[in-house]
Amino acid sequence: MQNDPGDFDLERKLEDWAAAESSIRVSSELTRSIQATLNRSLTAVKPVPSQGTLWLVFMTLFMGCAGLLIMLTSRVGIHLMTPVQLGGISVVLIAIGILFVAKLVEQMIPGSQSRVSQSTVLTFGGIGLFGGLAILFPWQSSPHFVSEGWPCAVLELAAGVPVTGIFWLLARRGTLFASAGLGATLTGIAALVVLIPLQFQCMFQQAPHLLVWHGGAALLLIGLGAILGRRP
Repeated sequence: MQNDPGDFDLERKLEDWAAAESSIRVSSELTRSIQATLNRSLTAVKPVPSQGTLWLVFMTLFMGCAGLLIMLTSRVGIHLMTPVQLGGISVVLIAIGILFVAKLVEQMIPGSQSRVSQSTVLTFGGIGLFGGLAILFPWQSSPHFVSEGWPCAVLELAAGVPVTGIFWLLARRGTLFASAGLGATLTGIAALVVLIPLQFQCMFQQAPHLLVWHGGAALLLIGLGAILGRRP
């Protein structure tokens, strides 16, 4: 097969173009002007702490907010629970809180390795909370189920909003992207922070009350967070 004469002509043109391009020199004045423009456009960026440091900060805030709310409540429920109930539900709520905080830290750092998916966090959190309440507390119903329960739900929702705001303000230290998962994580943490003192001050330590009015309010708060989290 013979080469097309046009190929040699094309090669020669490409070589001539490459030689001409290599001979172009940028003046030092233009170089300094470009550097000055780039330098003015640069802003200092404060580095994001490590995931371990962020987790420690958020867990300290988690326990601190829960402890403050405990001090502000009556703590009647503590005296109505058995040691097994008190210890068991405390471990459950703190363990779920650890899981949610770890997920929030991941969401603060784009590109970080996701150890647990959002659906897994929500699933295990729901199973842990509702399973713990159903197993640890007696199944007794009250004739005043609604009148006794709705104040707990309202209190949880009312307290959950400012707690969500506190964690959101601190989470902005990282790089957050609006998503249903982020909203659910933030409100999930807030719900857990509020559930601890609510559990300790509630006079109605029966499974139906706790599942519907405590756990149900937490689900509602997380659902609202997921909806609002989609907004930029």
